[in-house]
Amino acid sequence: MEEKNKSLRQQALDHMFIQMFNTVQMAEEGGPLIIDSGNGIYITDTEGNTYIDGISGMYFRNVGHGRKEIAKAIYEQLSKVSMDVYAGVTPATVRLASKLAEITPGDLSRTFFSQGGSLANESSLKLAQAYHMRCGDKGRYKVISRRGSYHGATYHTMWLGGHPGFPRTDYQPRPSHVVTVPQPNFYRCEFNSSSEEECGELSAKAIEDAILFEGPDSVSAIIGEPVSQPLGGVVPPSNYWPMVREICDKYGVLLVFDEVITGFGRLGTWFGSDFVKTVPDIMSFAKGITSGYFPVGGTIATKSVANAFSGGPERTWSHAFTFASHPGGAAAALKNLEIIENEKLIENARLRGEQLTENLNELMGRHPIIGDVRGVGLIQGIELVADRSTKEHYPNELGVNNMLTDELKKRGMWIRVPAFILPISPPLTISKVEIDHMCSIIDESLHAVEGNIHLSK
Repeated sequence: MEEKNKSLRQQALDHMFIQMFNTVQMAEEGGPLIIDSGNGIYITDTEGNTYIDGISGMYFRNVGHGRKEIAKAIYEQLSKVSMDVYAGVTPATVRLASKLAEITPGDLSRTFFSQGGSLANESSLKLAQAYHMRCGDKGRYKVISRRGSYHGATYHTMWLGGHPGFPRTDYQPRPSHVVTVPQPNFYRCEFNSSSEEECGELSAKAIEDAILFEGPDSVSAIIGEPVSQPLGGVVPPSNYWPMVREICDKYGVLLVFDEVITGFGRLGTWFGSDFVKTVPDIMSFAKGITSGYFPVGGTIATKSVANAFSGGPERTWSHAFTFASHPGGAAAALKNLEIIENEKLIENARLRGEQLTENLNELMGRHPIIGDVRGVGLIQGIELVADRSTKEHYPNELGVNNMLTDELKKRGMWIRVPAFILPISPPLTISKVEIDHMCSIIDESLHAVEGNIHLSK
C-alpha cells in the first residue's frame, strides 16, 4: 500500500497542475494530500489518516461528506437523461429553477445555470451589461468591485477585487473597465474610521464617489459578497449594504451579489442577502447549491432585469455554455436542498456559528498572534499579526501560514492556511462537540506556532 500511495502521489506531481501550487513545493511537503473517502465533517487519505475538513473542501461541502443519497440522485438522473439538447430543458432543471425562485429573497425569479462560481459571476456581469444595452444605455460597461474580495479565476473575474493569495502578475494588463474601492473591513478600515457605522458609511460613499468620478452613464454594476471570504469572513457594518442599494438605485447601476460561498445556509440564513437585509438585482451562486457533489453554478435575476430580454429575437440574451443546465447537477442540487431543509442545517449553522464566535474570542484572549477574529455562521476567520498595536503581519519568508497548516494537520485538522488568515468554514452538519474539538486543535496549534516563531527569532 505504501508503494501504491507513493506511485499515485508521483503521478499527480508529474501529470497535474494542482490548484495554486507548484509540484516542487508539493513534493517538498510530501504532498499532495490524496483523499480516499469522506464522512460527515471528516476526510480520510489513502494512508488511513483522518482529518476534520475545516474548510468544507473549498467552502462548498455544506451537507458534509459521504452523502450517498445525492450520489444516487445523480445516478438515477443520468441513467434516464444524461443531458438536455439544444433549445431543450429537462424536468429536474425546471424544478430547480422554480425552487430557487421560491427560496431566494425579493423577486429574484429567472436563472441561467452554469458550472461553477467563476462562470456564474462572468454570466452575471454579462447579464448586467446586456440589460443596460436592452434599456438603451449602451455606454454602461464599467464594473465596481471591492479590494479584498474574490469573484473567480477566469480572466475577467480574477481582476474583480483582490485576493492576497492569488497574485495576478502573470496576467497583465489589468482590464480598463474594472474599478476597485475599499472593503468595509472595520479592523483595517482604509478611512481609519472611529466606529463600524462610520466605516460602513464612508465605504459606501466611496462607491458613490467612484460612480461620479467614472461617470454614472458608464457604470454597469457593483459586485460584492454580502460577507467577504478572502479576508476571513468580513462582516460589513449593518448600514453598508442598504446604503449601497440606495446608491445603485440613485444612479441606475445594478447590484450584483456574489453568493457563491454565502449562499445555501453558511451564514445561518438561506442567503447572505437575507443576513444583510438587502436584495440585489442579480445574484451569483454555486458551491453550496450541490455541496460540491456536482459542478453547478448560476445567475438569478429579478423580474425587472429578466423582462428586459423578453420580446422579439433581437431582445434575446446571447449567452450559452455547452454544459449549462446539466440535469445531473440539477438532481444533485434538489436532493442537497432537501437535506438542508429536512435536517435544519441553516439553523445549525447559526447556532454553531455563535458557538464558534465565542470560542474564537476566547482564543484571542490567550494568543497574542491573533490580531482579529471575525465572521458569522460557519464562515469565520482569524487574522494573524506580529504586533497587535500596529497590526503588522509577519514577513512572508517566515512562513507562519505553513507552520500553522502543519500544526493543524498533525492534530487531525485539514486547512491549507493562506497568507495571514486562518479561514474556518466546516460543513453545516458539524455538532457542538465537534466545534469544541476543532477549536481545541486550533488552540494547541497556535501555541505551537507561537513557540516556533520565538525559536526563529
